[in-house]
Amino acid sequence: MRKKIYIAYFLALSVIIYVIILGLITACNKNISSDNSSNNSSSSPPIQEVTSYWTCSMHPQIHQDKPGKCPICGMDLIKVSTKSTSVETDSRNTYPSGHGAITLSPAQQEMIGVKFGEVIKKNAFKVIDTAGRVAFDPELFTAQNEYLEALKQEELIRHSPISEIKRSAHQMVESSKMRLKILGLSNQQIASIKDTSKISTGILIPKKGEQLWVYAEVYEIDLPYIKPQMKANIRGHFLEGKTLVGEVISVDRVINPTTRTAKVRIALPATILEVRPESYVEVSILSPLGKQLIVPFDAILDTGKESWVFVSIGRTGRIEPRKVIVNNYLGDEVTIASGLSEGEKIVTSANFLVDSESRLVGVREEVSGNSSDADTSERKKNKITCPEGKNWNEQMGHCM
Repeated sequence: MRKKIYIAYFLALSVIIYVIILGLITACNKNISSDNSSNNSSSSPPIQEVTSYWTCSMHPQIHQDKPGKCPICGMDLIKVSTKSTSVETDSRNTYPSGHGAITLSPAQQEMIGVKFGEVIKKNAFKVIDTAGRVAFDPELFTAQNEYLEALKQEELIRHSPISEIKRSAHQMVESSKMRLKILGLSNQQIASIKDTSKISTGILIPKKGEQLWVYAEVYEIDLPYIKPQMKANIRGHFLEGKTLVGEVISVDRVINPTTRTAKVRIALPATILEVRPESYVEVSILSPLGKQLIVPFDAILDTGKESWVFVSIGRTGRIEPRKVIVNNYLGDEVTIASGLSEGEKIVTSANFLVDSESRLVGVREEVSGNSSDADTSERKKNKITCPEGKNWNEQMGHCM
């Protein structure tokens, strides 16, 4: 009887243990299912796929799936590993053609001499350096006298009853006035001649203590930056090492078709030095440009068709090429119209080494995007057959 009680007790205990274990298993399965569902619903980082191919260090357009020799130069191919992701993070629309983003560790940056600068915004000045001469302009001197004489004649016949005579005198005034404009004088300067009725001999043979004029020849590309009342520094041998500060008074409206320059007239203060007309001088005209984005000249790479810089992205060592539009070259500095923002970090040293690596990445990415199967199908579509003893080369696109 006691034996039967023990057996019944043991069976009951076994059933209880089984029920507990079954409950635990069910709860675990629910938790696993919930975790999987949560993981699937959350955004996971893109899966990176590592791929390898063999290329030539001299001809990176070569792309093969096994080691060998370069079909162009015969050098041994090197193995290259790349990572491709399903999410594109590059802003490729801002990249110059044939370039790609690169990543350099701090040690690599130090090894090749990479240095960074900052895009700043400040007042910029364009210095226009050119050659000039002390004025000797008998034609302008004569034209000024003719204008004053025409004014006198118009005043003398102002009360004449004959309208034809008055009209003729007025036409002479306007004609002489137009000649002065062609020679480069502004309306304000012409008006000053009329008011003072005096003509400076400084444009002929200047005397001691008389105001000087300097004529500077400025290329038409720089003419938009020059306005009256701008300051100009004048240097010359006759100044004995001194620099005179003059003021732009007028700019010729007519371009010299031979030299593609226009004459800029600069008035100098009176000097006690004896100056010979047509003496050579060096002229520097300072043109303010207002506040501009400024980068060092060494940061710019320019092919003539497009310009770009290399921008440091965060602290990961990533460096991206970026197209920019240059406004002005100001010696050691360059003003930027678009493509950069104030405070961004840019590469200012070892640019050509960084550019070479960026071009290599760009070529690799371009080659990786081309499918050899597409080349094969193209060859089959065109029914290209190679001569005896030659085989079709997918990378070169012809029989070799």
